[in-house]
Amino acid sequence: MIIRRLASLLALAACIPTTASAGFFDDWGYSPRAVAQGGALTANATDFSAVFYNPAMLVLRKDVNFGFGIDYARTDMTVQPKTLDRELDCAYCDPNDWVGEDIGLLFPLGGKVQNHLALGVGLHLPSARLLSVRAPDPDRPFWYGWNNEPDRIVVLLGAGIRILDQLSIGIGTQALADLTGDGAKVTVDLFSKEVKFREINSHLATTFGPVASVYVTPLPNLRFGASWRSEMRVRYSIPADITMEGVGQLKMTIEGYNHYTPHTFTLGTSWDVTPQVTLSMDAAYQRWSAAPSPYVHVAVDMGGATLEALGLGEALDLDSSDRCADEACSPGFKDTVVPRFGVEYRLTERFTARAGAWFRPTFVPDQNQFHTNILDSDTLGVSGGIGWSFDDPLEVFQAPILIDLAVHGLWLLPREAEKDPTDYVPSYSFSGRVVGVSAMVRYNF
Repeated sequence: MIIRRLASLLALAACIPTTASAGFFDDWGYSPRAVAQGGALTANATDFSAVFYNPAMLVLRKDVNFGFGIDYARTDMTVQPKTLDRELDCAYCDPNDWVGEDIGLLFPLGGKVQNHLALGVGLHLPSARLLSVRAPDPDRPFWYGWNNEPDRIVVLLGAGIRILDQLSIGIGTQALADLTGDGAKVTVDLFSKEVKFREINSHLATTFGPVASVYVTPLPNLRFGASWRSEMRVRYSIPADITMEGVGQLKMTIEGYNHYTPHTFTLGTSWDVTPQVTLSMDAAYQRWSAAPSPYVHVAVDMGGATLEALGLGEALDLDSSDRCADEACSPGFKDTVVPRFGVEYRLTERFTARAGAWFRPTFVPDQNQFHTNILDSDTLGVSGGIGWSFDDPLEVFQAPILIDLAVHGLWLLPREAEKDPTDYVPSYSFSGRVVGVSAMVRYNF
């Protein structure tokens, strides 16, 4: 009977187009309740935020849960040359502040799958840019995690499936859009200065990556969770094919990757020390060593009978990766383990206090080489917040309205890049901090 029910639930859940795209939620957090507890919610996501932290926990709720919130972050980054006699190109040294809106919805299904299947939906909308793809020149320092990571839509969908009273699983996919296609094709007559043919064919192609999670409660006051999110990246490819009649053909390709998030494996536990106090702990392994280069790759290929006759068939070709060895073209990122801690204290039935902390070791190696200036540091995060509920004074809603507030501080610890004296970029030091607030209104139908 259990096997038959499990097969039915898996078949139904497989038909659900579950998608996600997380990115900066790893550093920032999804929902003020999560932000306030340092993101340690793999075994303690009791609302719609489970769609990101552990979809298996969506099935725990019996009622529909809705939330709408606003996030604000102020960045204060410092990048300074170590000598005053040389200038540093700092066009991307200080990322922009950002504001975004969050929407979340959790709804358990009824019928024959009641208490066995629930769905979750999450949406983050940046206020300034719906999607930003920015890849600075290798000789310009830029903050890897804050350059344009918050500037994209985040869509989250997940499904939680109850297998046993003490066991549930979550499944889903991640989705991003690649900018690909045939690019631009142009035919020109240079002698008559006439454009004879011109067209462009590019599109946003959706890419997917799987998500899986599990939730176990061996004891009523002790819970464990585990999740895996596949790596995701935005690939952009902008080819151009220009035919110059009587001269030759120019083929140019501009391509690269942006908004990369690594394979992430997370283990978490949540323990009710008392009926009022819950402690949460997470440890996330992130496989940054598989990350592609964040820099633009440019390739130019010149050909044609006339150029070949002049001996210029390959003389005018170029490839931006030629100036580095294969291993140097990789950013050389290191895998990391990120610990997170959170506490929630339910002072009364209507008021809750929360606090959290986490530490992320940097995945970026020393930037002492030529043509690489990726900024990132060991990062310490501290957070706190409150939640309270009250009856609707207008009596529009029957159940209490819930308000969550959180403050969050990130300190990117000081670091240095020691450049060769012949490098175009001088040696420099860098550090930073990010301070933010999150607010949300939640309601349980």
